[in-house]
Amino acid sequence: MFAVILLCLVGIAAAQQPVPCTTPPQWEARIFELNEEERFMVRGRFTYDSVYHRHRTVEEVDIGRDDDFYDIIRLWDSNIEYAYNFRARNCTRRPITRPWRDFGIQSNATSVGEAYVGTSAVPSAGILATLWYVFSFYCYTISISIS
Repeated sequence: MFAVILLCLVGIAAAQQPVPCTTPPQWEARIFELNEEERFMVRGRFTYDSVYHRHRTVEEVDIGRDDDFYDIIRLWDSNIEYAYNFRARNCTRRPITRPWRDFGIQSNATSVGEAYVGTSAVPSAGILATLWYVFSFYCYTISISIS
């Protein structure tokens, strides 16, 4: 009897479909990119707002010995991007040519498993990420959800 109950519980647990987490509508993050071969580095802040369809990136870009500072605001409802260069003290207005895309996992994504980034052997030394896959005729996307 105990074995039957145990097998039923294992079957129920194995039959559960993973559910993606939802991204908050507004958030901020730090960004950092480094390419030592090309002597290129970017660091800054990224602000995301899905309520009003806008992004803002404030960044410092170092290429070799040259550096620039930018404040870029993208307003998708108006299809306009403003890029202010602090060093040159000029603002460039450009049209946005790509469509708005929400951060997060798309509704038609399929779960492809979980993986640790870092390690699970030491407490707080890694994070468990769920991996999601979207395939279309033109491209594929892999999204990561941090648990």
